[in-house]
Amino acid sequence: MTTKADPWIPPSGRSTQLQPAGKSWDAVRVPLSIGIGIGKRTLDLLGDATGAVIENPFDKVLYWLIAPGSAADWDMSLLPHIAVWGATSYIEVPPADFRKGPGVRWLVPPHDRHLSAPSALYAALQTATREAFGPREEAAR
Repeated sequence: MTTKADPWIPPSGRSTQLQPAGKSWDAVRVPLSIGIGIGKRTLDLLGDATGAVIENPFDKVLYWLIAPGSAADWDMSLLPHIAVWGATSYIEVPPADFRKGPGVRWLVPPHDRHLSAPSALYAALQTATREAFGPREEAAR
């Protein structure tokens, strides 16, 4: 079930902030090896369809922002090492102009839009995961 996202803007100032997921967005946590790099990776597959993406170089992960609850029907057994962080999670969010430097930053800044289309992101994640880890069998239903 998808819920409507609350209006949101990234923090201002010169430091990152912990912000709650599940209100304005859910965060899809993706290892760098699946998100960017050589071959068909998630960011390449999404192209201009991507929303904002936060890069955390310390944890070696990316976060795509999607509407709260919009990944509720995703089959996560097909997406090893990927997690959707919602209402019980907090994400370190940089100010909109943080694009370089040693800390948490925007790989794709949230200037025009911050949310990615959940169906496009899910398809891109499946393709990138299949390339990185090989095909996965669907869970028995």
